[in-house]
Amino acid sequence: MKHILFIASLLFSVACFANTPVISQQQLLENQMSDNAYTIIDVRSVEEFNDGHVKGALNIPHNQIEENMSVLESLKDKTLVVYCRSGRRAGLFEKALSEKGFKLKHLEGDYLAWSEKQLPLIKK
Repeated sequence: MKHILFIASLLFSVACFANTPVISQQQLLENQMSDNAYTIIDVRSVEEFNDGHVKGALNIPHNQIEENMSVLESLKDKTLVVYCRSGRRAGLFEKALSEKGFKLKHLEGDYLAWSEKQLPLIKK
C-alpha cells in the first residue's frame, strides 16, 4: 500500500507542477554537501514539520507566504528546493513564488518519498 501511495504522489506532483524543475533525493543530498547548497523550504504545517523534516529545511507553510515575504525576499538570489507531504501544497507555493521571480526546484516525491527511502530526518 505504501508503494502505491508513493507512486501516486510522485505522479501527481510531476503531472500537476511540471513547470518547476525536479531534483531527486540523491541530487539534493549531494548538493547539500557542496559550497553552493540550495535552501530547502518545507511548506507543511508547523506540526508536520516538527514531526520530521529534511535537515536544514526552513518551515514556511504554503498558506503563510505573505506573512513570510521578508524572509523569502532575503532568499531571492538563492535556489529554493520546495517540498510538502505529497506535492499539492508545494505546487501552490511554487506557483506563487515563480510569479515573483524566484528560482525553484521541487523535491521529487516530496516528504513521502524521502521518508519511504529512510533518508535522514530531523524531529523536534
